Amino acid sequence: MVKDDWTPPKRETWMEQKAALKEKFPEGWKPMKRLSPEAQAGIRALHAQYPEQILRTKWVPTPEEEADRERRWFQRGKSVWNRYAELGVKPPRNGEKRV
Repeated sequence: MVKDDWTPPKRETWMEQKAALKEKFPEGWKPMKRLSPEAQAGIRALHAQYPEQILRTKWVPTPEEEADRERRWFQRGKSVWNRYAELGVKPPRNGEKRV
């Protein structure tokens, strides 16, 4: 005798949220706009002048982390321009403004 009234256990809220995000962003979260390392350094400089208004975090990357972040930023730039090349956009020459 097999009962047919079995129902799966209710999923946790975080499991539902994770599934919804996975459905919405199948490749993961990749925001369109990111700050360059130079822009981040500029924000840190502003924070040094106005600590109560800019940045509440005290995290600063180690030299190894900084080098890795620079490498990843450079790789991101190359992948962005590869995508532009597929669309037929030419990279700017020195002194020209980027798209």
